[in-house]
Amino acid sequence: MALEFKLEVSGLDQVIRNLEAYRDKLVTGVPAALYEEASAIMRDSREHYVPVDTGRLKATGKVLPPEVSGTKVTVAMGYGDAAVAYAAAVHENARAGKTGGASPSGRRYKHWASVGSWKYLELPFLAAERGMLGRLADRIRNAVAGRISSEFYGGG
Repeated sequence: MALEFKLEVSGLDQVIRNLEAYRDKLVTGVPAALYEEASAIMRDSREHYVPVDTGRLKATGKVLPPEVSGTKVTVAMGYGDAAVAYAAAVHENARAGKTGGASPSGRRYKHWASVGSWKYLELPFLAAERGMLGRLADRIRNAVAGRISSEFYGGG
């Protein structure tokens, strides 16, 4: 007599419904995770990097809501608006926040940033790259965990 194993699968309709619910959670979880990561980068930039004189530049720092197009999710963040058109120039100025109130030729400025640095968005973004994938995975996992554990593991 041969050794036999029999495997029966039933309830595939419920498995498919569970997977669809999981997909729906990903559709909201991924954009939320990216938005949270961008918000953390912006917080770090505003607290530790952006040059501050009057505070106008710092006040324009923002993270836009996620945009979803098919399977692509975009979260934009940045500084500047019509009132602060110099955001890009300050970002690329190696002396930003470090002038001491004088030009390279010694001319005194009326206003200058006494804190901050150039690359005030790039530097915190580069610092956030370390561990970013793990943080995003954790955020996405947290967004879908309740649904998965209750439906896939009999909790609800």
